Amino acid sequence: MKPYLELTRKIVIAAREAKVGYFVMVGGCGSLHTPGDRLKSCLESTSWWLSYRRGISDSEAHVAYMEERLGSMGSSLRNYRNARKLLRDGKADDEARKIIEDYENGVLNNDKALTFITACRTAFMFFDGNTSFKWTYVSPPALYRSGKRTGNYDTIFDELPIRPTQGDPENFDGRLHGITAADLAIAIADEAEAQTRIGRHWSAYADMSDDTPTPSYITLS
Repeated sequence: MKPYLELTRKIVIAAREAKVGYFVMVGGCGSLHTPGDRLKSCLESTSWWLSYRRGISDSEAHVAYMEERLGSMGSSLRNYRNARKLLRDGKADDEARKIIEDYENGVLNNDKALTFITACRTAFMFFDGNTSFKWTYVSPPALYRSGKRTGNYDTIFDELPIRPTQGDPENFDGRLHGITAADLAIAIADEAEAQTRIGRHWSAYADMSDDTPTPSYITLS
């Protein structure tokens, strides 16, 4: 957490001193507010954490993305995904139920990403209210991964983008939006040109119905 925040501090100083025309900071979704509560970030909700991990595991493309990036951490997610699928199909045995129980207990008690995402949230404070240089701060939605470019996206200020519900507003299962890295790049490029969100914190989200795995990294030749 400390190295992340120290790096952010240096980035802010460098952008200000270099008199950058328009600085676009890409943060994390942890700094986005829980819908309807501007004083509470999404990572302060244990319900969000569980829905976040479930949402990732329900996507073959996202699990493949995590496996490529994180190795063993991605492997545990794959086991969780497979166990949840067995449960949905009515085929879960004791081993599958134990995998689900252990994984979700770990999420609820001390998710492995908590420290990093907390640092992402805190980093926004270097920008919030800062008028010493021109900036915008974009946070991807919860389900951010590699994928195909659609060229279409929606935006929202400050809040975590989620789908509406007629049920419990604190239950985020199946409601989290996402975006591919390719579409987020378009949103950032559009903002760099238009400069309509100066000094604002925003997120972009898009259609994620295509669940085809795509490489996280490319090689230029």
